[in-house]
Amino acid sequence: MMNISTAGIRSGALSAAEGSKTSADKVAAQQAPAGAGAVADEVVISTLAGRLSAASTATSATIRGYDHATLGAWVNDNTTDILYPLDAEHKAAAAKQVPQPNDAAAAKSAAAATAFVDRKGPNPFAGLSREQLSTISNDDSGTFTINERRAAFTQAYQEEEAWRTQVVAQAMQEYNTTGKMTSFFKSVLAHFNTLPQLEQSQYPANYASDLEDKIKLDFNYFNHAAGDGGPTPGSLADLLKNQDKKGLDLFDLLIR
Repeated sequence: MMNISTAGIRSGALSAAEGSKTSADKVAAQQAPAGAGAVADEVVISTLAGRLSAASTATSATIRGYDHATLGAWVNDNTTDILYPLDAEHKAAAAKQVPQPNDAAAAKSAAAATAFVDRKGPNPFAGLSREQLSTISNDDSGTFTINERRAAFTQAYQEEEAWRTQVVAQAMQEYNTTGKMTSFFKSVLAHFNTLPQLEQSQYPANYASDLEDKIKLDFNYFNHAAGDGGPTPGSLADLLKNQDKKGLDLFDLLIR
């Protein structure tokens, strides 16, 4: 049986960084302290839009001409910066960063992000699109602080994990019911196509085409045959079909 959790979902930067994440990134939302409001509710939208535009413009200029591998390495470097150690020294240095422009709305956003990292408030970027979260987390122009970038990265990570949990459960049901994973591969491809370019850079360059090939093959893992072909000799379906005739037990099946 295939490992469904890895059969069609590439472990990119969001998953690869899981081991580096701390409990501060996983804590449930708590009441924000005075002066640290959530972006979705309190930060002036025009200011946020302007900062997103500035960050996007700066990033576009930086990555212009990058091939897939170079872009992926650049995003990995950003992730390393974002997931700095949460010791007192690093946290103090991060908290001192100021956003650009350092107006009241941007300062409030930065304070909310620091409160989130300190487990004293909710994620200020909950509700933003994946494209916006990617823009913030990969901004190295100084428009967003390191804590804002970490908060955006964490929000995207949690959303990705929630989607993966759901789609893997659906894949298990499909596999156990039909012996196939074609619908699973379709869901993964559709999801991949919605991801921001910077997130897509964390996957192999042929990731989408490989999924398309799997979808076209429509493989049945029970029958070990493409499409609606019958069980091939030695397939799971063939072994189960003949186990009574041959006196096979579970251990016989497992060692084959």
